[in-house]
Amino acid sequence: MDRLACVNLPAFPLQLLLRRRPEWVASPVAVVAEDKPQALILWVNEKAWQAGVRPGFRYAAGSSLALGLYAGAVPFAEMEKEVIALGDRLMRFTPEVEPSAEEPGVFWLNGIGLSLLYTSFEEWARAIHADIETRGFRGSVVVGFTRFGTYAVAKA
Repeated sequence: MDRLACVNLPAFPLQLLLRRRPEWVASPVAVVAEDKPQALILWVNEKAWQAGVRPGFRYAAGSSLALGLYAGAVPFAEMEKEVIALGDRLMRFTPEVEPSAEEPGVFWLNGIGLSLLYTSFEEWARAIHADIETRGFRGSVVVGFTRFGTYAVAKA
């Protein structure tokens, strides 16, 4: 039977920011809509979350909750460029890759006709996951029968 895979890179803008600023990894970090004190916080890492910082707060409010809160904007053009690069990279595992139009960091890969390249769908998923990790991203790869089913499990 044919399958498809859903690749989910959670908090994709936050992952991009931390790739750009690896020295911030051990600190509370937020992605903001723009580089201004009253900018809206869009994403936060675990350390910021534990300090009480939430998406929807203003940066000034977040920085009062988490001492040393680092923040940066991730322009749409940067996300788009990385989505294209990841899509091209994922083409190494299937000739059909579809990035989500609504959610950067989510991709669907068609698994039709890959039985000569991979002994199982598990092997295919492990190869995709390993490649994502070598690019410095964390995420999940779920293989299944439907777009919604694979997406739901990948997001869980």
